[in-house]
Amino acid sequence: MFGPFSRYVHPYRTRLLLGVAAITCAQVANTLIPVQIGAAVDALVGPDDATLAVVQGHVFRVLGLAVVVALGGCAMRRLMGVASTWIEYDIRTAYFAHLLAQPLSFYQEHRTGDLMARATNDLSQVRIFFTYGLRGVAEMVLIFVFSVAMMCRIDWHITLLVLIPLPLMSLFIVRMAAIVHTRFRSIQDFFGEISNFIQENLSGIRVLKAYVQGASQTRIFDGLNQEYLVRNADLIHTHAIYQPLSFLIASIGLGINLWLGGRAVVAGRLTIGDFVALNAYLTLLIQPVSYVGWVIDRSQRALVAMRRINDVLSIEPRISDRTLPATATRLPAQVAGRLQFQGVGFAYDSAVALEAIDLDVPAGTTLGIIGRVGSGKTTLARLIPRLLEPTTGRILLDGVALDEWPLSRLRQAIGYVAQTPFLFSDAMNANIGYGVDGATAEAVHEAAEQAQVRADIEDFDDGFDTVIGERGVTLSGGQKQRTTLARALLRRPEILILDDSLSAVDTHTEAAILGHLRHIMKQRTTILIAHRISTLRGADHIIVLDDGRIAEQGTHTELVVANGIYADLARRQQLADELAQM
Repeated sequence: MFGPFSRYVHPYRTRLLLGVAAITCAQVANTLIPVQIGAAVDALVGPDDATLAVVQGHVFRVLGLAVVVALGGCAMRRLMGVASTWIEYDIRTAYFAHLLAQPLSFYQEHRTGDLMARATNDLSQVRIFFTYGLRGVAEMVLIFVFSVAMMCRIDWHITLLVLIPLPLMSLFIVRMAAIVHTRFRSIQDFFGEISNFIQENLSGIRVLKAYVQGASQTRIFDGLNQEYLVRNADLIHTHAIYQPLSFLIASIGLGINLWLGGRAVVAGRLTIGDFVALNAYLTLLIQPVSYVGWVIDRSQRALVAMRRINDVLSIEPRISDRTLPATATRLPAQVAGRLQFQGVGFAYDSAVALEAIDLDVPAGTTLGIIGRVGSGKTTLARLIPRLLEPTTGRILLDGVALDEWPLSRLRQAIGYVAQTPFLFSDAMNANIGYGVDGATAEAVHEAAEQAQVRADIEDFDDGFDTVIGERGVTLSGGQKQRTTLARALLRRPEILILDDSLSAVDTHTEAAILGHLRHIMKQRTTILIAHRISTLRGADHIIVLDDGRIAEQGTHTELVVANGIYADLARRQQLADELAQM
């Protein structure tokens, strides 16, 4: 019945039906008022000595009916208003949860600004329709049905003639619905582009200011804003034509009634009271008929908005929990941390990032990964928590394929420190404690100490209660990396992945961090990605990636002796260090 809204309307159908029932009671009472007015007019015209008493009775009945109209309207607004708010809540919750379930590849294909526009601007259109538009549809239909029924009861000949303009009105309605739908879809799609432009500029504000691009970006935004203005003007022109036309067509009926009804009164076929009642009903009809344009506009906006939201909701996450047969391998009670890569490969569309990776990382050992930029190091790290899925081969954790582990349990066992740190606009203790419910202050401080960031935090005016800017804008690069490292250490994960997470700290601080980490790393499987040879010296096993393949592997000593890529990197870095000390 509600098309794309059905799934979300269903839980509140009783409340919505009660709201319609309240409107029905109100409109029944509303359509009885002209009858009382007509009867009162006839009483005034008639020769009855008790005229005033009769009129008084009609007045009280009109007041009683008005109270019913008021109470029905109040009940309808409360019922339908609350239902529309909850419908909006459910859609927004489902939309946000769906976004969180999507893999990284989804966000490479969809723009953040557009996704945000759907969650805000589009959803507000849905809420407005269910708050006002649905009520308008119900009122419009009920007023029309009841008013026409009462008019036919008075004089069906005049009623049919008065309604002659309505078929012309239906043609306008169909045409307007198509135009509004097309133009509003264009507006909403373009609003997504504007939102994305703003989001990118605010996220990259440092680059924008560093390259003095404020004036340039303002000109580009002005062009986008002008286009948005033009598209909205097209929709406004539609309203400017169709809504007055609706009122004009409805008023034509009033003119026909005045002419034909007046003749009937003169001919004695219609009393003055009935004539007044007919005009009152036609006046009631003008409102819903002229209201048609607004209702169509809101319903089409809501349909466009919901379809845009459903376009996203219909995209199934490429990475999700599998439904396993009863014969599937039982998961171990505890995660030990052994990782096995069996012929693993990965490609971004047609670009191969990893190929034929075979590795066995025993539980509790440290695997060091090094290689040139673009050699596939980060891609390999992202495969372990299933942020990406291998295109060939498979990865096993404790002898069980990764896709057989529930995502929540798999990721709970992994502490991942990304190459680019991300912090929330919140207090430092909240950022470090993110992902650990009920983290104590003592545990947060200990994790900060292990990451060598505690002293920095305690130097802030508010210490661990210091609120940092969005994305940690008030912190240095090294402080951001150490804070995200503390966040991962706080979780005490069975598998720790450090994706070049010490690149922004100096060698002295790096040595201090690694000194704290060695004890921690002995107790868990660690994937240590780095560009510095000094970072990897203590790793149990090191692999050198080159063009997505394992070019060399072994311990630090073995790789230096092999005199290959690793040894060349070691010599270059040693020379750079010596030159820096001169």
